Amino acid sequence: MDDRGRRIGENEVLFREVNERLREVGEGFSLVAEQAEFVCECGSSTCTEHVQMTLVEYEEIRANSKRFFVLPGHELPEYEKIIDERERYLVVEKLPGGPAGLAIRDDPRS
Repeated sequence: MDDRGRRIGENEVLFREVNERLREVGEGFSLVAEQAEFVCECGSSTCTEHVQMTLVEYEEIRANSKRFFVLPGHELPEYEKIIDERERYLVVEKLPGGPAGLAIRDDPRS
């Protein structure tokens, strides 16, 4: 994997870890809030955009270690493919090689 791919993968793993903590907080409030706010999981270290989704939507994406959610325009076709276009965000899956290995290896749920 090239240096750029490694940096992108590390950023995505970091955002995933942040979102896992946000999920835990969201679960604590699940009786009062249907939507939760998460951090865009794109590979940009400067992205601070938020994505609203339900905890069920989040869990559907997290069921596969190679899948991330990003805002439209934040996808990186050289490292991932769009597998679902939703109203507020895209679901992308890492291509073999590149950041996919980091996403799987560093998945906090593994």
